[in-house]
Amino acid sequence: MSVREAILEGAQAAARLHDKLGTRQVVEAAGGGIDVFGALIASDAALLFRPLEGLLGFCIRGQDAPGVVVSTQRPLRIQRFTGAHELGHVVLGHTLSLDGEEILGRGGGLRDEKEIAADSFASSFLIPKWLLQIHAKRQGWNKASMADPHAVYQLALRVGASYEATCVALERNSIIDANTRAALVAKQRRAIKAELLEGFAVDNFHPDVWVLTERDEGLALEGQPDDLFVLKLGESGGSGYLWDTKALTQSGFAILRDTRAIPDTESGIGSATARALIVRRDEPASGMVELEQRRPWQRSGAPLNRLRFAFDLYGKEVGIPRVVRRQLRAA
Repeated sequence: MSVREAILEGAQAAARLHDKLGTRQVVEAAGGGIDVFGALIASDAALLFRPLEGLLGFCIRGQDAPGVVVSTQRPLRIQRFTGAHELGHVVLGHTLSLDGEEILGRGGGLRDEKEIAADSFASSFLIPKWLLQIHAKRQGWNKASMADPHAVYQLALRVGASYEATCVALERNSIIDANTRAALVAKQRRAIKAELLEGFAVDNFHPDVWVLTERDEGLALEGQPDDLFVLKLGESGGSGYLWDTKALTQSGFAILRDTRAIPDTESGIGSATARALIVRRDEPASGMVELEQRRPWQRSGAPLNRLRFAFDLYGKEVGIPRVVRRQLRAA
């Protein structure tokens, strides 16, 4: 099998599995990324998360079912890509694979045709073109927007992949060219986060910085404790309509900064102002936040605007997959 044939085999297998599982319909309804670990379990693979020395993950096919182990010594996005790579081995019927840093494009790349096929599967399954298009449409991004590192970083958060992997996927799908990809990858993630925080001081830049607007209505996001959320909301304060932020504190988020941009005098009385909040939740948790913009003295009736988003801030997976634990609790 040639390299080209291996790449094609992996990509086609990923597309077939998406069709079988109906993942596009799920993402269109709830937003967010691909449920890689749920797809592994749906493919009858036994999945565990354990500390691994020198490996990101491995797949072995037993007599009854394939087994997959993913390292707990990497962040969630690396776990997700590793899980997608091991899912490729499962779907393609490979018997044994021990996978290290080379599956991330480090250390000279992949040479074995089975690994090339599994890597192609992982990239195509985790970041298909239609997933990029769904989030771009929701956010109002176009092809030119994908030269902006701020937009690409936010896209990476929403699809649940690393910034670099998202840049590669954009090039693979002919949305950007090689020069644009190189320029995007060269931009320091620390600088991107600092720019998004607009002068807000932080102890370190390890947490991610999410920018949420009314366009994120209904979004299901997956992050880690200590992630920072910048909420940028239009507010018609001159007409008495204000965003009620109590739902944030009731869900355990601390409001670290709350500012309003005052419109210039030419805008006229009653013009919308730009409200910006920076919030964070320190402890792992999941839940739903529902913010409403309404007049404080009018508690009934439909709000002028609403922003609802589901959050899962448990970070990386450890032990039994969270999706399995949720199923056991529900049983």
